[in-house]
Amino acid sequence: MMRRLIPFLVIFPLSFLVQAQVRVKDLFASAPDSIFPLLTQNNRLDCIDFRENNMTARVKNRMDDVSELKELTDDYLLMQVSAHSTAELRLLSDSLFCLINTYLGPTADSRVRFFDTSWHPVAVALPQPRIEDFWQTVPDSVAQDARFARQSLQALPLLKVSAQAGEPILTLALQTAELAEKEKEVAQRYVHSLRFRWDGKAFQPVQ
Repeated sequence: MMRRLIPFLVIFPLSFLVQAQVRVKDLFASAPDSIFPLLTQNNRLDCIDFRENNMTARVKNRMDDVSELKELTDDYLLMQVSAHSTAELRLLSDSLFCLINTYLGPTADSRVRFFDTSWHPVAVALPQPRIEDFWQTVPDSVAQDARFARQSLQALPLLKVSAQAGEPILTLALQTAELAEKEKEVAQRYVHSLRFRWDGKAFQPVQ
């Protein structure tokens, strides 16, 4: 008598077969308190919940002030932490993301840090362009004012770094608010932002 052969079926958990997609909201929710000292975890979870339900995502933070989640996608988050500071999270890969803290005092100044998805710091080199790299060609008529502006910016180089949803690009904007009026006018006309795209290993300039 022949035995019926029964196929041996091994059932693996779905998570074994399909790696879970990393989402910025999960990183935001799981952040250590030291990363967002003004925001409790409940603050962060409430903001996510409000945003996903198409509500204004405002909460009272630890200082009894208002914080607001301004933008949230799978790979990008913008948080207005206070009237004078913002935080951006930008997913660069399934294992790497950056945190951009920008302080407004009143000129914007940013700090960029990189982490793995368990919030362990990762050493990633952010491009450090020269002051001259931000300048377009300046006509002779304003060359002297432009030279004075470059010298002032060299003494106090403040950069605003920002990210965006969709593409892993960081934008570096040289801040000119502290310049004298004449120099500021020239700088605002001839200073441009620089953009760098993450290619999986390093940031490359975007032409």
